[in-house]
Amino acid sequence: MFTARKWIFLIFLISQTSANYLPPLVPPNLKKVNSQIFTNLTLNLNEILASLRLQKLGNSTECGAKISQLVTDIKTGNPESVAFLDALGKPGPGVTTGNFLLLGNYDMCGTGALGNQTSGNVYKNCVVMATLKLGSLPLSLTWTGCSPPECSSTSDVRGVLDQIAALINKSRIIQTDPSSWSVQCDVEQKFDAGAYVAVMILSLSGFLVVVGTMWYLLEPVVLSITDRGRDDTTVLVQAEETEHGDEDPDKKLSNLEEKYRTSNQSGRILGLLGPLLKCFSLQKTMGTLFSTSTKPGQVLCLNGIRVLSINWVVLGHAYAFSPYYIAGYSYVADLMKRRGFMVIQNGLPSVDSFFALSGFLVTYLLLKQLSKRGGMSPLQWVAFYVHRYVRLTVPYLVAMLVEGWLYRLLTSGPRSQQMFSSSLSAHETCKKYWYTNLLYINNLVPFKGNGGCLGQGWYLANDMQFFILAPIFIVLLFWRPLIGLLGTIGSIVSSAIAAAVITAVYHLGPAFTADTNQDDYWLLYNKPWIRITPYLVGILGGWVYWRWGGMISTRVERLPEWLKVVYAAPLWAVTAAVQYGVVCGLYQDIQKVQLHHINPSEVDSVFYQSTARIAWSLSLTLQILLCQCGLGGFINSLLSWTGWQILARLTYSVFLLHIGLMTVLFGQLRHPLFLNPDFEFSVLYLGILAISYLSAAVLYLTVEQPIANLEAMTYRKTK
Repeated sequence: MFTARKWIFLIFLISQTSANYLPPLVPPNLKKVNSQIFTNLTLNLNEILASLRLQKLGNSTECGAKISQLVTDIKTGNPESVAFLDALGKPGPGVTTGNFLLLGNYDMCGTGALGNQTSGNVYKNCVVMATLKLGSLPLSLTWTGCSPPECSSTSDVRGVLDQIAALINKSRIIQTDPSSWSVQCDVEQKFDAGAYVAVMILSLSGFLVVVGTMWYLLEPVVLSITDRGRDDTTVLVQAEETEHGDEDPDKKLSNLEEKYRTSNQSGRILGLLGPLLKCFSLQKTMGTLFSTSTKPGQVLCLNGIRVLSINWVVLGHAYAFSPYYIAGYSYVADLMKRRGFMVIQNGLPSVDSFFALSGFLVTYLLLKQLSKRGGMSPLQWVAFYVHRYVRLTVPYLVAMLVEGWLYRLLTSGPRSQQMFSSSLSAHETCKKYWYTNLLYINNLVPFKGNGGCLGQGWYLANDMQFFILAPIFIVLLFWRPLIGLLGTIGSIVSSAIAAAVITAVYHLGPAFTADTNQDDYWLLYNKPWIRITPYLVGILGGWVYWRWGGMISTRVERLPEWLKVVYAAPLWAVTAAVQYGVVCGLYQDIQKVQLHHINPSEVDSVFYQSTARIAWSLSLTLQILLCQCGLGGFINSLLSWTGWQILARLTYSVFLLHIGLMTVLFGQLRHPLFLNPDFEFSVLYLGILAISYLSAAVLYLTVEQPIANLEAMTYRKTK
């Protein structure tokens, strides 16, 4: 029979392995390991409890005394003790299949059931993490429960944990280093300067949307009134001229205009503010969002590729968050045995797709302008960069403010403190490095960091840096094609060599796995000299399409359908096979790392890291050219479907918002996730995707498109 002491002991020992947004390392003999854990914690429990006397904790601190009292008073049925133990995380079913997650009843902490029993004294939710060793097997464990008011500080709870760890070591069954134990208790999240700025900006945006929408509706009425005033003025002028025929007409008109000065100034003000306010109107922004009209020269297949790529990115991040709450790692081990799981496990090419698309589109559009004008003036080059910076930065800033300062105020859950109060949380990184994001240097400052404020911001920094450099390659390709071609190819080769050298020097694997040194991996993952490869390939693709796309399309149109298939089928087959190899080619290597702790050979790692980005982006760029030149068949029809345009306009906002939304979602969870069968994760992913697109639509309608409308009023004048 389990006593109160046994429950107290178990809550510190049985929980889930923590993760850093990565699939955990799964022991190859998982069932045997779990059997050992279960056997030692049950058959040897009495021996452990014989030396674990929690009452002794009362001799040290007020916190320890309170815990000892709660455990002792459970025998008498003390309501506070019952509620305290009821709120603690307890062992559930599935221990032998990897269910080590024990989330206490979070809602009983604070002013919940425990608050009612203590006359309002607040119990805080705490998360305890401890590294234990069962034989030769290290386990990183976590547990959540309520901490009594007497344990007012984290150090109080830590003092109790140190004593518990020392008593556990005396059992000689499970060993632990007390210094490795950590505890994090809820702290009140307060408004700070950043939160106030976020609220002000969101309020201003909402106000402008409301006013702009109302003005769009009322403008005809207001202008008609203004026009009527001007008509009355004309009639009065004619009357004055009739009555004072010999008086100076200019003087008479001046006197009359003075009479109606207020009306005329209002008209002029409305004429100036009207177009600005209409930029925020929902009628205009929704019209843009839901428009499916096309223009000659558009590369329509990019819309479908963009939407599918962002959905792939969200899929990978949705799985990356789930290890925090997975209740059975045997399911993870089964997932890793599936070759199809590589789409999630090795989904990094989804980001390379965006780099390639960006390089292709920038090159194609800029070459069209250069060929039309024969060059660009200094003012036009300034507008070229300002246009890009404004369009990206304003919605980026709003997303930073919301995720970095507001989400933590809106989220509460068993593990929300870990997500919002750690040194790596969005709030802390935003406070420290917000300026690096606005300068688009957050992939370099800090040098070994994940992107400053907003983890996904590293991509935007790279993309902006590539955009700044792109005209160098594009102008050379326009004026000196041979030099431009050699320079672009040489840069691609140099980037591949840099990736190979970094991989070899730092002994990095071919993919980002749970045992990868994250500090070293950032040298490879988010640095511009490594990630520029697909962007440069996209530049070459845009140049090829601008220079020869029309000619190839004309010749392809003359071919019979069967001959088009003969030409296109091998190219599609080869590019698809290369892409499959890039994504799934690491199946054996990742299996060795994740399931058997065997690192792949350095040769394999160097080869993959230096060639995978080139292979993926070349294949994708060739597929775009096939679609645009009439050899895409049903694939082009699918990717160029006009309905993709609506979702494609939201992809930037989805990219900005989806990780923050997942942080809130997972931070609110009160229960573990049982992802087996796959249906549960599918529902979770589709829900995240739907929420991301709905939130993106709000950001698009209230910030992104209104700013685009305002900026376009000025940008068009420089063209």
